[in-house]
Amino acid sequence: MAIGIFVLAWLIQTVASGILSFIPFIGWIALFLLTGPLYVGVSWVYLAISRREQPEVAYMFSGFKEFGRTFLAYLLISIFIFLWSLLLIVPGIIKTYSYSQTFFILRDNPNISALDAITESRHMMNGHKGRLFGLSLTFLLWYLIPIAVGIVGSVIVFGGMASVSYTSDPTELISALAAGATFGGFVLMLVAGLISLGISLYVYPYLITSVAVFYDDLYAASEGIYVEETVIVEEEVDPFAQTEQDPFANDTHPEGFGPETTKEPETPKDENEPK
Repeated sequence: MAIGIFVLAWLIQTVASGILSFIPFIGWIALFLLTGPLYVGVSWVYLAISRREQPEVAYMFSGFKEFGRTFLAYLLISIFIFLWSLLLIVPGIIKTYSYSQTFFILRDNPNISALDAITESRHMMNGHKGRLFGLSLTFLLWYLIPIAVGIVGSVIVFGGMASVSYTSDPTELISALAAGATFGGFVLMLVAGLISLGISLYVYPYLITSVAVFYDDLYAASEGIYVEETVIVEEEVDPFAQTEQDPFANDTHPEGFGPETTKEPETPKDENEPK
């Protein structure tokens, strides 16, 4: 289910990009309008899967039912990350992790606005961005093999092309060794791309589902802290929680109020009464 959702979303994105890219400006806007709600809907599917629900395939398009909130959230996040990236790459990466919980918050809070969801995500990720970054690095290890294969292929291709460029005789044909090296380098680069695509079929759904579990853990932890703080505050303000004695024992009360009212009034003695 998770892999099928990823493949379907990738096909939709690829076909739409191929068609709309031929339409200047308007096509780019239309592609952006498609990408935002679609990406949010896919995130919601993986959140449902992480919670052991059984979402249907059509649920990946649920972001279009709330187009205003989902598209605005995607647009604002894209703008914010772009502006932060203008400073340096690192601030952009940090903010990417700060806004990473926004789409999940939109699903769990149907009445929250896009901007409030972004703000809530920033608050939830305070002190936890490093943890999510470490989680992301564990998935990056899957791509070490295709990255290494791609680098080797690139070196071979550039080496073959360099040997052709520096040929002493311009009329000399490309040597068989240089041609073979160049062709072999391109094959390695193609193989690296195919390996990366195959790994992504498993790793991308696994990554997004893991981030969804990370979100549920953060939410549960924040709720637990809130409940604990609430209990502490209630115990501090509860006047009856200090001792088992009378809570008014050490208080000074005005006349007519408090414990003094429980005493029986003294009856005046008659002077003629016999002793």
